[in-house]
Amino acid sequence: MRNVDSFGELALLRRELLDSSPLRPLNRAGELAPFSIVVNLIHDNLIRQGVLLAVNDLAKRGLGTPPVPFAFLQFGSGGRSEQALISDQDNGLIYQLPDHLGEQETEKIHGYFQLLGATIVAGLEVAGYPPCQGNVTCLSPKWRGSIEQWLDQIDSWVSHPIWENARYLLLASDVRVLWGESAIFTPVHDRFRQLLAGNVFLLNRLVSNTLHYRVPLGIFGRILPEVHGRFRGAINVKYGIYLPLVNCVRHFALAYGIFASSTLERLDLLGEKGVWSKSFCDEVAAYFRQIQGLRLIAPLHWEDGQYTSNSYIKLGELSPDTQVMVRQSMKLAIRLQKMTEKLPSVFGG
Repeated sequence: MRNVDSFGELALLRRELLDSSPLRPLNRAGELAPFSIVVNLIHDNLIRQGVLLAVNDLAKRGLGTPPVPFAFLQFGSGGRSEQALISDQDNGLIYQLPDHLGEQETEKIHGYFQLLGATIVAGLEVAGYPPCQGNVTCLSPKWRGSIEQWLDQIDSWVSHPIWENARYLLLASDVRVLWGESAIFTPVHDRFRQLLAGNVFLLNRLVSNTLHYRVPLGIFGRILPEVHGRFRGAINVKYGIYLPLVNCVRHFALAYGIFASSTLERLDLLGEKGVWSKSFCDEVAAYFRQIQGLRLIAPLHWEDGQYTSNSYIKLGELSPDTQVMVRQSMKLAIRLQKMTEKLPSVFGG
């Protein structure tokens, strides 16, 4: 991938590399599934270039270079390496403050990373990555801070696991260091593991968030598409199939002390630990890969480049075997949700 000198050039490169037109002849999820890996490698490289552009931009403006070691974090689908063709921003920053630093020097460092976070978010938006609507970006103090601030934040969320804080904890479990020094996030990751281990109350609170999304499948196995508005006749593959699968696999992983960030890694480890049978993990993984392919079909059905369109697929434009796969994957998602519903009782809930 070639290097670029501005966020405008990065936008052009993103459009070139993530052009969906070569995929247009394909309408089977299985055909598209292998492209998901390539798409995520492209996103990773584009976003890394975006972080570097932001660092260089501050230097060119006379605001200096990073004063301490730091890391750029990816959350959400980016943290799981599961981004679709069109993706938004779910990110954060963490940095390491030296010991025995004066108040003025500390504030100066915080100020630098506040500017860096703002520059990254604004620049990536220019490049075609809109900020997360839930404000999960390094522009927000919740998702930007020193190691100590991150530790305090995690402690606070665990101590008060209201619905919103439980959502933040689930987001924080889907984390990956994309740029910078990965060891900086290790103390936070370790604290998260320690606080979750054996915490039955917290695991139970997380279940309600995990089961938040409804799978659009009727009691007689009929797929229930949207009935009003622009997406009439389509289904939301992100919220109706993909996230129910992701959320249930994640919750089982967390409950059994598995802290891998991607769904497929979690499935491998659930099988290795004997939480689920290997055959069941393989079945879920096979459907999950096809759903990833299905998510690449969505932009081809609308061709408007809009983030909201990125999740909807028109059932009538899918091949017959893909329609069958959609129905079967929905049944699997509902089965997983029922299994997850019962999980708290396993831990004494």
